[in-house]
Amino acid sequence: MLSMVNASRFINIVAIPLVLVAYAVFIWIDHNRDQPDDPEVKVHIQNVKNSDSVDALVFGGSNAVYSLSSELLSYNTGINWYNASLDDELDGIKNYKNFIRDLSARIDRTKVRYIVYSSIFVYSTGIANARPGKRVKRVYGEGIKPSFSVLGYIAYRLRQWHQRQRNRFGDLVFESVKCEFTENPMHERRSEDASADFLADMAVFLASVFPNASILIVLPSEYYGVASLDDSLFEQKVRTKFYGLLGQRHHFKELVKIIFQPPYSSITQVCDNQRHADEDGRTWRTENLIESMQPIISRRGAFVHAAARPRDQP
Repeated sequence: MLSMVNASRFINIVAIPLVLVAYAVFIWIDHNRDQPDDPEVKVHIQNVKNSDSVDALVFGGSNAVYSLSSELLSYNTGINWYNASLDDELDGIKNYKNFIRDLSARIDRTKVRYIVYSSIFVYSTGIANARPGKRVKRVYGEGIKPSFSVLGYIAYRLRQWHQRQRNRFGDLVFESVKCEFTENPMHERRSEDASADFLADMAVFLASVFPNASILIVLPSEYYGVASLDDSLFEQKVRTKFYGLLGQRHHFKELVKIIFQPPYSSITQVCDNQRHADEDGRTWRTENLIESMQPIISRRGAFVHAAARPRDQP
């Protein structure tokens, strides 16, 4: 009987307070994640500081981490590109915008000539923070509810500890990842209005940070597991609404272009899910993007065909 009383006292005096303190610490971490301590952020900052010059930048989420190559872009255009993409865009557009501002402070942003922004936010209907200007109405009691689970936080930390390698262009080194496609392909699209509003907001933001750059808004390739999928109506509506919004807000529409990339044709081009290319898929998607960009870069006099460059140059 005495042991049961002691156990009860231990639970009331020690265990419950410890659980409450641990939960309070977790809530504090959750509500102070505006500046995530992602190790790849530090890699990007250090890489651009060590670079002689940065003429063009790739921004976006994990689709751009896996599926676009700044090394290949540099080789084919004759200018210095850097891939500053990050998984899930740092868990939110607000975080990612802060990162872009921070990165731009480490370089001469007035000399950046091209920006590629590639996001899957318009393709994933489950992402709640894809409207950067949208205000979220807070309700009573929300302050004590975490926005993500303990298991989710543990998984986030495990991803941090298992850091992937990047080269000096910011590109993913595929030897540091394991490609194993396990997910069922899906075809998701947000509404045309929400998609165009989100993309126009990002175009305006990027143009404000990099005032002399051409802004290329790139809708990424995906793998759907079928021979063909007609997205032309969605693309037409988003393109029309996107340019319409830019015309209403600003007068730099000629410096902004929206590009829709075609889907991957084979499962052999993807890594671990339908939006992440493997090394061969990255080459294919980057070459497709270069082809779409060629008229823009040619007008600015920077385009250099690969055949005209020595093979020992990046």
